[in-house]
Amino acid sequence: MAKNARVVRPSWAWFTLLDGGLVALAVLSTNQDLHASVSESLPAPLPARPALRKLLGAAIAVHVGEAMVATRMARRRGLPARGWALQTFIVGFPSLGKLRRLPV
Repeated sequence: MAKNARVVRPSWAWFTLLDGGLVALAVLSTNQDLHASVSESLPAPLPARPALRKLLGAAIAVHVGEAMVATRMARRRGLPARGWALQTFIVGFPSLGKLRRLPV
C-alpha cells in the first residue's frame, strides 16, 4: 500500500449533479404518470420511456466500465482498489479524473 493510501473524493457538487441526474432518469423512465406530467410541462416532450430506460442502462454500463478501469489503476498504484471502484461507479468520470491525477 502507498504511504498515503486513500480515496480522494471529487466535489460533492459532482455527486449531486451526476447522481441526481441518474436518479431523475431512473424515476422518469419507470413512472408513467410523472413522465407524462414532466413531458407536458416542457417546451419539447421528453423521449419515450423505453428510450430513457436504454439511456439509463447505457449510463450504468459506462459507470461499471469506469469502475473497472479505476480498480486496475488503483491496484497498480497501491491504492485501495475497492474504494476507488465504488466511488467511480457512483460518480463516474470526476472520480476517475482524480485517480489519474494522483502521482504514481
